[in-house]
Amino acid sequence: METTATDGVRIAYETAGRGGIPLVLLHGFFGDRTTWRSAGYVDALTDFRLVLVDARGHGGSDAPHDPAAYRIERQAEDVVAVMDALGVQRAAVWGASMGGIVALHLMARHPARLLGVVAGAAHAEAVSDRASAEEEAAILRTQGVGPFVTGLERQGPLPGWMRTAMERADPHALAALTLALDERDGVLGALAATVVPSLFLAGSRDAALPAIRRSVAGTPGARLRELAGCGHFETFARADLAVPVVRPFLETWTAHR
Repeated sequence: METTATDGVRIAYETAGRGGIPLVLLHGFFGDRTTWRSAGYVDALTDFRLVLVDARGHGGSDAPHDPAAYRIERQAEDVVAVMDALGVQRAAVWGASMGGIVALHLMARHPARLLGVVAGAAHAEAVSDRASAEEEAAILRTQGVGPFVTGLERQGPLPGWMRTAMERADPHALAALTLALDERDGVLGALAATVVPSLFLAGSRDAALPAIRRSVAGTPGARLRELAGCGHFETFARADLAVPVVRPFLETWTAHR
């Protein structure tokens, strides 16, 4: 594990793969960089120079308890800082859920640093749901992640590796992050002018699918691939479905670099 720092917050990351095009992998809420390996992505993408990043508040990265530390633009800057630390000028980015949101903000703010973006179970619209965020943050502070583990289990079997990642997370940091994520600006207007190739990946049963479709419609050249029968979490957990869909997209634009 290596670390770099932005605004005083240390960001942990590691590299994997045999080389090739740099591909930054950004996990979702509750996860950490190990979930990409556990779900099978690292073994399936060994022909890329993989960069696995722990988002602030997760894994080996620092976990402040101030919601201001988790503003989405700061998370985007963390990715740029990791790229800078590795000497990577341009990379592809594949983000899952929260990581997908970060990837879309990178498209809006740092398009020159990107070869392409895969946004899994993520959209570019603004979100303002303070009441829901306050409720979820209170649960995290008082009850920890247990109720959220139970909620995921109601949707289907929860892999042991995901339960492990959730249970080692700092619930107070996640509470702060919840408040930041549920009060964020959208970047759909900025994406209307983007030239970065993008692929949106969504489960057909994801409640956010309408917003994802609107984001695709508002992003020039964006493509949408839906995973039949999958919900929000399964869009990431089912690497056996996601990788075959995403790989042709990656190979299409890498062939022209």
